[in-house]
Amino acid sequence: MTDTDLAARPPRVPEPHFATVTREQVSRLVDDFYGEIRKDPRLGPVFDGVIGDNWPAHLARMKQFWRSVLLKTAEYSGRPVPAHMGIPDLREDDFRIWLETFETTANSVFEPEAAPHVVAAARRIAASLWLARFGSPFTQVPDWSR
Repeated sequence: MTDTDLAARPPRVPEPHFATVTREQVSRLVDDFYGEIRKDPRLGPVFDGVIGDNWPAHLARMKQFWRSVLLKTAEYSGRPVPAHMGIPDLREDDFRIWLETFETTANSVFEPEAAPHVVAAARRIAASLWLARFGSPFTQVPDWSR
């Protein structure tokens, strides 16, 4: 194989894991989920304190993020860990509340065969962010992440 052969190959674009997950569902997931988060007595003020009047931009960005995760669109290029490290009032248990709300929303939006996989992706992301913020070599991710 020559360098020319390698250069002529198109880039590999990963296929979405589940054909039943659509852009419209991802959009609904984000809108419904953050609608619930904003009503939550604990998380609503935390998110509003960080996002302020920028909810439309945040929702658009989260739709890019979740399309990248679930549909493999590769359109999100942010840095979630530093963004979450800068939230001043974030508590360890906030991730559990976030995940419970996400799971309820995902189960209402996605088909039964896809919802558990969407939730599993959210669990991995929540655990990763929790570890970045609260983890140490001597801590384990809480049970809610499993």
